[in-house]
Amino acid sequence: MHTAFLLAAGFGTRLRPLTLARPKPLLPVCGIPMLDFALAHVREHGHERVMVNAHYLWEQVASWADRHGVTLQVELPVVLGTGGGLRAAHGQLGESVVIVNADILSDVDLSALVASMPADGAAMALRASAEAESIGPVEADESGTVVRITSVVPSTLGVKGTHFTGVHAMAKDAVGRIPDAGEHCVIRTAYAELVPEQGVGSVVHDGAWVDVGTPQAYLKANLAVLAGEVSTPIDPWTRGDRSPDGSWVGTGARVDGRVQHSVLGDGCVVPSGADLTECVVWDGVTVPEGVHRRCVIYDDGKVLAID
Repeated sequence: MHTAFLLAAGFGTRLRPLTLARPKPLLPVCGIPMLDFALAHVREHGHERVMVNAHYLWEQVASWADRHGVTLQVELPVVLGTGGGLRAAHGQLGESVVIVNADILSDVDLSALVASMPADGAAMALRASAEAESIGPVEADESGTVVRITSVVPSTLGVKGTHFTGVHAMAKDAVGRIPDAGEHCVIRTAYAELVPEQGVGSVVHDGAWVDVGTPQAYLKANLAVLAGEVSTPIDPWTRGDRSPDGSWVGTGARVDGRVQHSVLGDGCVVPSGADLTECVVWDGVTVPEGVHRRCVIYDDGKVLAID
């Protein structure tokens, strides 16, 4: 039996002000919460036993988990980190666990990832990128065994130019290497032990991968999914309509103004005096009148312009 663990406990600090009133994993991309995409991704690969952790604005994640039949782990009074949360769930895990960051859109082959794990070890999905050095180089040798994780486990033996995608898999015994209580980083605990033992396999992912970590990245992700440039495990057009200009229009949205290549959430209102281009409007929001270019219009009609 395998488990999937969705990481959704972070504060979303880099995405503020969009995360002041809702947790980052519930921000919508083409009208669909990112946690919905993460859940669909793991279930595509047969992971029906799914857990999600929560801390910041945890009640909203709890409501989402209840609606989707997902086991909730609330981390209070402090968040437990990428490792501590897994360790706290150790007794509920299957023989292995796939870990997915809920703020990343990807189509990593999770089945191949699990298959690449050494016995009682782990496996990381890596991605080749010209920006790998600045993101944080994580490298495997020609056999696929991870030999370097940034400065945590240094090495000169790896194939250069790859970084960690935030998607990985661990045997239950490997999770047990994380200290038993408190906040811990999975990299600086379990992986720091496993890599020197050649206990970490890898797959190199060359498909879709978007880190939705900043307002700029958030707008870019919405526009990329809208344009069909990023594949997602849920087709957004099954949950919204396509306007003549190609915008995504949610259920009950009223559009009286001018709209081009934008995402309009369920029940939102675009009045006749509004002009939108490459904007994202959240559910139920009334857009202020005026010209809006490359904006996120959120909460009660606040406008965040994106450079």
